[in-house]
Amino acid sequence: MPSLSATRLLPAALACLVALSPAAPAGQALTTTDLFSKSTLQRLDLELHSSDWAKLKENFRTNTYYPADMTWNGQTVRNVGIRSRGRGSRSATKPGLKIDFDLYSTTQRFLGLKSLVLDNLTQDPSGIHETVSMAFYERLGIPVPREAHVKLYVRGEYVGLYALVEAIDKDFLARIYGEIGTDTQNDGWLYEFSWQEDWRFSDLGTDLAPYKLRFEATTHESSTDEQKYRKVQELVTLANETSTDQFVGVIGPRFDLPGFIRFVAAQAFLGDTDGFLGSWGMNNFYLYRLENRDQHALIAWDTDNTFWGPAFRIAPDNTNVLMQKLMRIPEYDALWYSELARALKMAEAENWLDTEIIKNLQLIDAAMKEDPYKPYSNGTYEGEAGEMLTFARDRIAYVKCALERGDAACGG
Repeated sequence: MPSLSATRLLPAALACLVALSPAAPAGQALTTTDLFSKSTLQRLDLELHSSDWAKLKENFRTNTYYPADMTWNGQTVRNVGIRSRGRGSRSATKPGLKIDFDLYSTTQRFLGLKSLVLDNLTQDPSGIHETVSMAFYERLGIPVPREAHVKLYVRGEYVGLYALVEAIDKDFLARIYGEIGTDTQNDGWLYEFSWQEDWRFSDLGTDLAPYKLRFEATTHESSTDEQKYRKVQELVTLANETSTDQFVGVIGPRFDLPGFIRFVAAQAFLGDTDGFLGSWGMNNFYLYRLENRDQHALIAWDTDNTFWGPAFRIAPDNTNVLMQKLMRIPEYDALWYSELARALKMAEAENWLDTEIIKNLQLIDAAMKEDPYKPYSNGTYEGEAGEMLTFARDRIAYVKCALERGDAACGG
């Protein structure tokens, strides 16, 4: 089983890349850039009543909030709300957490943020799928939340290694989409996709109930269902009904088609089995309809199931209605392979993907091994980490082969 000792994990030439950087200089105001620093394994503390922590773990399948104080880097924000979070990752022993700073005081913020997410990493024994994949997607120009690793302490007890994740909310939207003139682009219509069954963008009819079930509105919550979901329903229905020769002209104004191809090609490059073209149907994304526009775009979310393996096929999955229609259009078929080639180039440039994997593993190694509540052994972690150490080299070789000769000729 691969060793994760510093001597084997890091060639001497790369050792300097993972040296832990100090906190901001004394007297310098801390920012979200410091909070989401990827070069430092940070510590986050939560203080709450022991009975509340016990109740949160006991009732981990509910979204009940409990009051707590949070401390990071010497700064404490008091009376925040914390709750259990996640779908398949919910845990009674190592809960995933949502921290809302404005739950009890609507004006309270922390470094300008309303909330944070703590991913418990229970579905990823390597501990680095989320942070590496999001960094890669950001490199490709895909909207992603900022992420960093933290050691979480509750009531002074180390409860494990977590990924600290920027919440997808209006603050995030303003950061990503910026301003048009003086109009901050954060007041559009944001939906978190909620997996129900193996659905691949097939028409669900004109009744709004199926869309409400799958697309949880996280902005404009008080609007009517007609206001929130009609444009989503129209997008899906039109995607199913529009012929190939008219598809770009009809769907393009309603959905960012080039951005979609970039998004799913990046997921294919990293071998994501549970993304938009997932093995069990669409999953793990946010849909955002831009302010004062009809066009929707995708935001990456929850990438624990990336890095399936080096031989993940690059041929597009045409069981999804959107992909099926687009791959019949020569321009978009070519764009699919062009985006895969671009992802390959980005991964190879200055050995970026391999270096990023090494940096992440070196950063978390001791904390992961000391994690008392992770649902897998240190041996399992080391095995998964070892696979990640070989992924970049083997995946690059496979994608090069498949782009030239096709999946079948390359063992995919």
